[in-house]
Amino acid sequence: MPEMRRSMCRPQPSLLSRLNCKPCNHVLFFMVGVGLGALFLRNKELNADRQKEEK
Repeated sequence: MPEMRRSMCRPQPSLLSRLNCKPCNHVLFFMVGVGLGALFLRNKELNADRQKEEK
């Protein structure tokens, strides 16, 4: 079985070169997804607590 190698980009300091780098985009979208998931869960828990207090 051939060895699988991950291509790592070495972006220049500019923002545009980071946007063109596929592994950097994967990390960026993962972090955005985790952040949105955390906000969704926190908001869901806060709404549940508010509904308990109103009753």
